Amino acid sequence: MHGTPLHSKGGSMIQLIGFMVLLYGIQAACSNPGLAFLPLVTYLTDTLGFSATQLASFQLVVVLPWFIKPLWGLLVDGVPLFGHTFKSYLLICYGGIIVSFVMITSWSEPSAISLVALGLMISTGVAFSDVVADKLMVVEGQKQGNANILQASQWAGLGFTAIAMYGLGGWLAEHTPLSTVFLLSTIFPGIGFIAVLSFFPEQPNKTFTLGRSWQQFWQAAKQPNLKVMLGLILLLDISPTPVDYVYQRQILDFSNTLIGNLKAVECLGLGLGAIAFGILTQRFPKLPLLRLVIISGAISLLSLSFMQDVSSAYGVYLVRGFTVTLRTLGLFGLVVQICPQGAEGFTYALMVSVANLATNIGLLCGGQLYDWGISFAMVAIIGSLYILLCGGGISLIAVYSDKLRGF
Repeated sequence: MHGTPLHSKGGSMIQLIGFMVLLYGIQAACSNPGLAFLPLVTYLTDTLGFSATQLASFQLVVVLPWFIKPLWGLLVDGVPLFGHTFKSYLLICYGGIIVSFVMITSWSEPSAISLVALGLMISTGVAFSDVVADKLMVVEGQKQGNANILQASQWAGLGFTAIAMYGLGGWLAEHTPLSTVFLLSTIFPGIGFIAVLSFFPEQPNKTFTLGRSWQQFWQAAKQPNLKVMLGLILLLDISPTPVDYVYQRQILDFSNTLIGNLKAVECLGLGLGAIAFGILTQRFPKLPLLRLVIISGAISLLSLSFMQDVSSAYGVYLVRGFTVTLRTLGLFGLVVQICPQGAEGFTYALMVSVANLATNIGLLCGGQLYDWGISFAMVAIIGSLYILLCGGGISLIAVYSDKLRGF
C-alpha cells in the first residue's frame, strides 16, 4: 500500500472514518458551500446586480479548479511531496486557503474580478484537498472492501457541517460585512492545518512515480468500463437545473436568513441520505446502483417544482438533500469499482471533474431557460424528464450491450 496513514500505524476503521468526516467537514466550511457562500451571493446580487445567468457564470468560473482535478490527482498519485502522499499536500492546501481568505479581508467593497481571482485560489486549495481525501477513501476502500461506508462518512461530514455554515451564513449575510465573514472563514482551515500536522501519521511513499501512475491509468482507459462511466456521468449530470436563489429572492421574497435555514435543512437531508446509503449498501451488497442514481436524480429535480412558499420549501429541501446524496454516492460508488491501483487519485478526480462541469452546464442551461421566461417549476420538470428519458435510453441500451451489465 502507498504509505497510507492510519492503517500503517495500526489505526482502526473508526479512526479512518473520523478523518473522512474531518476532511470533508473542513471542505464544507471553506467553500463547499462555505461559511461565506450566502454573504457572497447576497453581495453579488444586491450590490453588484448580478442576474441569474451572471450568478451561474460566476460560479462556473470560480469552480474551474474542480474541473482540472485530474491534474491534482496526477500529482497526488505520482509525486509524493517531502516523502508523503497525503499529509504534505493537505498542509499546503489549508495554508493556501488561509492566506487567500486573509487577502480578501483587506477589501471593503471588492469588485467581481477580485472576487473571482481570490475565489479561484480558495477553490484550488479546497479542490486539491478533496482529491487527497478521495484518494485516501478509494485506496482504503478498495483494500478493505468498505468504500461505500467511507463515502457515506465523507458526505455525512459534509452535510452536517454545511448545516451550520448555511444557518450561520444566512444570518451573517444580513448582519455582518463581507470582509468579516471572510476573516471568520480562516478558522476552519486553521483547524484542519493543526489537525493534520498533529494527528495524521503517514509513512513515506516511494512506490509510485508520475510516469507509472500515468501508465496505470492508460492501461485502465483501454477497458470499456471507464469510457462507459465517463459517458454516464456526463449524460446524467448535464440535466437543466433551475437557479434557486434568484427565484427565492425575486419571486418568493425569501430573506437570506430563511434561505440559509433552507440550505441547512437540505444539508440535513444530505447527511441523512449519506447514512441511508451506508446502511443500504451494507445490507444489500448487490444493490443496483445505476437504477438508484436515475430514480433519485429525477426525484431531486422534480421536488423543486413543488416549492411555492415557506412551508413547501422546507419539505422540498429535505427531500432534495436526501435524494441528491443517494444519487451522487450511487454514481461514485460505481466509479470506485473501476479505479486502477496507483492511479486512484487521477481516475476518481477525472470522474468528479466531468460531473462538476456537466452540473454547472446544467445550471447555466436552467438559468438561461428561466431568463427566457420559463417558470422555475417548469425548468425543474424539464430537468427531471430529461433524467428519466436518459434512464430509459440507458436501460434500452443495456438490453443489447454487455458494457452496462456491470453497472
